Amino acid sequence: MKRFADLLDGLVHTPSRNGKLRLLAEYFRSTPDPDRGWALAALTDGLDQRHVKPALVRELTEQRVDPVLFRLSYDYVGDLAETVSLIWPEAHGANDPPSLDAIVSELRAAGRSQAPTLLARWLDGLDASGRFALLKLLMGGLRVGVSARLARTALARLGDAPLAQIEEIWFGLKPPYADLFAWLEGRGGPPAVDRRLAFRPLMLANPLEDGDIEDLDPADFMAEWKWDGIRVQLVAGRGERRVYSRTGDDISGAFPDIVEAMDFDAVLDGELLVVRDGDAASFNHLQQRLNRKTVTRKMLSESPAHVRLYDILFEGAEDLRERPLSERRPRLDAWFGRAAPERMDLSPPPIRRANPPAKRTPTIADGSIIVLRVLDRALAALVIGFVLAAAAGFECHGGAPACVHQGFLRTPLCRHQGTPSERPPCGPDADADFPRQSLQGRNGSRLS
Repeated sequence: MKRFADLLDGLVHTPSRNGKLRLLAEYFRSTPDPDRGWALAALTDGLDQRHVKPALVRELTEQRVDPVLFRLSYDYVGDLAETVSLIWPEAHGANDPPSLDAIVSELRAAGRSQAPTLLARWLDGLDASGRFALLKLLMGGLRVGVSARLARTALARLGDAPLAQIEEIWFGLKPPYADLFAWLEGRGGPPAVDRRLAFRPLMLANPLEDGDIEDLDPADFMAEWKWDGIRVQLVAGRGERRVYSRTGDDISGAFPDIVEAMDFDAVLDGELLVVRDGDAASFNHLQQRLNRKTVTRKMLSESPAHVRLYDILFEGAEDLRERPLSERRPRLDAWFGRAAPERMDLSPPPIRRANPPAKRTPTIADGSIIVLRVLDRALAALVIGFVLAAAAGFECHGGAPACVHQGFLRTPLCRHQGTPSERPPCGPDADADFPRQSLQGRNGSRLS
């Protein structure tokens, strides 16, 4: 438990992404099974300890300290785990810190009535940092600046397995992940999972380097509309259905209306929206349904989910990902015409001039390139959609070459349509934080 407490303390006080990756990789490398597996589950929101709720923690604490003092302290500190870890009285002679495995195993074997006794014993056996880690572990919501994807990125540093391969099988893994660590450390083969339900990792954005724009041929890209939602991958077949976020998290529980409509055998790429009377609502409406394990009838009625499809990656057992996007989009159109799934439609095709200009390097004369000159380099990939759309002669409503709109709903984006070797600079390991705009690669993965 002390190692896990030290890890959380280090993550809280380490702001940089690379620093957090080093801490995580070192922890996974030096901590034995199954403790590191339970820690991984806690970091990736895969550990469900239903017997420990905030109400129980407050009740136990008020049995050990003055209730008024506790409430005043909680009001001042603002975090329950931190408050209890500091105010819980030390039990002299009871310093017996449990292991992560002992905590998880005992709590899972115990009934609800036994949870208070176990929790009090563990709190007595830990110091302040250990109590903080214990309560964060059991109540959830670590809030240490580590996403599930960052934790998986750290796993890739344990061996030669690429992050994309870890993400593709992640959906089928269960804590404490002994087979996963054995594979990463070269002590076994890849964990066996049912790949019919696999998440296919998306191609995310990397910052552009100097000269990258000059090397990109606008003729290799397709402009496409960006909608105000979140990227999802729909996987369905043989009676199984999954809705994945762009980072591979299974969000099916929050969108049962979409799952119900997935009566097909295919893997689709699209944008998850809230649609009312045929019009896409603002992102704020979609946020009401995100990060929920269950939804109420009222939410389903007031914020009906909808998926606007961009691409088809599998049709039945046929893998279409190695085909260029210029072939896959017609396949999507034909498939949609036959399947006609409810709560879904097709993103409109781009509008292009009848006689687009010949290849040329975008310049300030294109108008939109001016934006590239004044924005930070980290946002270059955000702007390149405007530049390529203008250079390739794409039009949108009103005939403007790039149609840059601050609301982002009417801005054409670009999707590469060549072969894998011709993709623009990008990769699955990037973590750029600008989901509203993006390039889209020829494998159907938007660079977002």
